[in-house]
Amino acid sequence: MQNTPTWFKVLNHFYENGYFHNGLTIPFLLGTSLVLDTENVNLSVEDFVLQAADGSLPKKISVQRCPAIGEYVFGIIDNETINYPFGKAIAKEYENICITDNSFSEIPDIAGLKNLLSDRYQKMLDDALFSKNLGKWGDYTEKDLLRIKETAV
Repeated sequence: MQNTPTWFKVLNHFYENGYFHNGLTIPFLLGTSLVLDTENVNLSVEDFVLQAADGSLPKKISVQRCPAIGEYVFGIIDNETINYPFGKAIAKEYENICITDNSFSEIPDIAGLKNLLSDRYQKMLDDALFSKNLGKWGDYTEKDLLRIKETAV
């Protein structure tokens, strides 16, 4: 996965190791570049959405609203979802991004998705609030950091 974005490597690692149920938030994913690649500038939410939509990524990306934390989370589309009869498991697609619930039913295009997610998460990134635990945004937990650093090995 050379030239693959840091956030995607982390997302794929967490997915393959079963570290999440639905996915990871944008602040969580984008903050990982500060842990793993300190030379790299953190992406904006808009840049992230464009990268996630890019068809050159090795896997399709899922997006849904996670009921457990009340946030939008990004995951890896699994074969079960892709092969679900008549494509009904995917509510909407924006290039490589597959919406798996009705979270964005009112959003007509990728520009609307970028705007909604930027409005919701850019300030958290700017304030270095990467992980939501017990209903509050803050820094990564020690467990988060250990799992993120596994990606670099």
